[in-house]
Amino acid sequence: MYTQPMILPLDGSGRIYVLQDKNGQVVGTGSREVCETLMYLMGAGLAPAVEQAQAVSHSNVRAAITI
Repeated sequence: MYTQPMILPLDGSGRIYVLQDKNGQVVGTGSREVCETLMYLMGAGLAPAVEQAQAVSHSNVRAAITI
């Protein structure tokens, strides 16, 4: 079972890598640098807008800025 995102070689020469998320699903492929950048972005808390909207709850739904 996966516990964290992983970068794995996709070919025998080690030129192409695959980035898998903590569920084992492929996030992207490319050079090692590309996979490292994607992993950094995943760790930076960049989530789809749907997930971010569900995490934020306000008592006043009409408020644009929390006071």
